[in-house]
This record gives sequence, structure tokens and C-alpha cells, in this order.
Amino acid sequence: MAYEIENRKLDFTAARIHQLLPAPHLHSHLELIYVKKGSSRAVLDRNTYLLKEGDLFLAFPNQIHFYQVVEPVEGYMLIFSPVLFGELKEIFQTKIPVFPILHQEQLPMEITDPLEAICRKLNPLRSGEMAEGRTGSLPGASKIAAKGWLLMILGEILPLMDLTDNPADQDTIKQILKYCMENYTRPLSLSILSRELNLNQFYISHIFRERMKMSYKEFIQHLRVEHACSLLEKGENITEIAYASGFSLVRTFNRAFLAGKKMPPREFRKLQLQQSLREG
Repeated sequence: MAYEIENRKLDFTAARIHQLLPAPHLHSHLELIYVKKGSSRAVLDRNTYLLKEGDLFLAFPNQIHFYQVVEPVEGYMLIFSPVLFGELKEIFQTKIPVFPILHQEQLPMEITDPLEAICRKLNPLRSGEMAEGRTGSLPGASKIAAKGWLLMILGEILPLMDLTDNPADQDTIKQILKYCMENYTRPLSLSILSRELNLNQFYISHIFRERMKMSYKEFIQHLRVEHACSLLEKGENITEIAYASGFSLVRTFNRAFLAGKKMPPREFRKLQLQQSLREG
């Protein structure tokens, strides 16, 4: 199953939510969901959990996760970097929850008030929208206050969660992902990656198949196609985009793009242009 690797530019975003992202994704931030109304299934790594009204869900960095809405959801979503809280950074980077959910009766406080306060502090102009470019970027008192509310929440909920060490291969996975995301636009075969990271090729392949549910080749092509999408939206030449995204042949690029986006690059560009005109 393909999933999105998010390279989040902001260290702290928050919003009221009316839907949850169905596409599998991971990022180096933590993701906190509080369900005020409705219910959803949360899939975290290899496990599925039911989120009900009053439940709080917390995904730690680099855990693959996504959601399957059971009935319409209302609630809050906070996504924040572990580096925001130095005193908790080591926990966030070395541990994961055994069970990532706290039910309403387990929560030691009325949590909706601080969550609402965080949303107001980070979204003073258009509170409640998920436009990432408008959240979490405020300097000064508003962001400091939001961090204070979040630290209070974490101080209350983390002691209630049973934490365990990251899987033994978690650091290796992070190392592989980091290298791939920094170098996918240049030649990056499995043998090159193996040599650069001093890891066995078969071990790398096993990690992708068992932990990420895709082949190494599929993963690299996914990164390259997503990069190509960002260049297509800027109107650049398709041949140049193919090479700039790491493909050695245009026909390989076209084939990978069609497999990933279910349409050829030119059609994707046309749809993006039409959407821009409608929004403009």
C-alpha cells in the first residue's frame, strides 16, 4: 500500500476537523486527534483501532497511520515537532505507545477547552481551517501560549500511556527514509543505497516489504512522482521534469506517473490549471 511521506515545514499546526485523512502517511512529527463527535478507525503501523466520541489518539514520529471514517467526525487535530519540547524529545524519538488511545473516562481533564484555546492561538484570523500555510507560523505570544497549552496536555496524558521502546529496526528505517528523501532526484538504486548506508541489500528489501508494504523501487518512484507533481503545477517542461525528478527515461516517468496518479502527466497538469483558474 502506497503512502505519503510528509516533509512538514511548520513545527506546530492545529485545527478543528470535520474529516480525517484516508491516505496512509508518515512524518517526523507527532499527530494528536481528539474525537468530539462521530467515530473513525485509526490504522497505525500494522494495527487498527476504533476511535469513538471522547477518545484521544496519539501517533508518534515515523509511524505510518491513516483513518477510515465510520460516521461523520468532528474534533481537533494537532501536529507538532518533538523538538518543541526538549524535556520530552528523547521520549518522542525513542518510544512508542503500546496502545495509542486514551478513552474519555481515562482523561484526567476536560480536554476540549485547551484544544480550543490552541486552535484560537494558532488560527486567529480564520480559526478552524486546515490551510497549513496559515497555521503555526505566528511568532511571539500566540505561539508561546499554544505551546503552553499543549505542554499541559502532554503532561497529563503521557503518564497514562504505556510506552515501549521503538522496534529494533526503527532507527534504521529512519536512516533509510532520510537518505532516500534527500537523494531521490539522483541515481539511487538499491545497490547504491546499500553501499552508501553500509546495509545489506536483502535487509533493506525486507524492511520495505515487511514494514512499509511496498518494494524499494515502488517507494523511490512514489517520491519522484510526487516531486514531479510539484513541478508540473509550476508549468515546467515535461521532459525536463522527468529528469529533474530522478527518472533516467521519459517513458519510465510516464509509466510511473500513470501508475501512481491514474492519469498521464499532461492530464494532471491540465486538471491543476483548471482548478487554479476556478479558485482564482
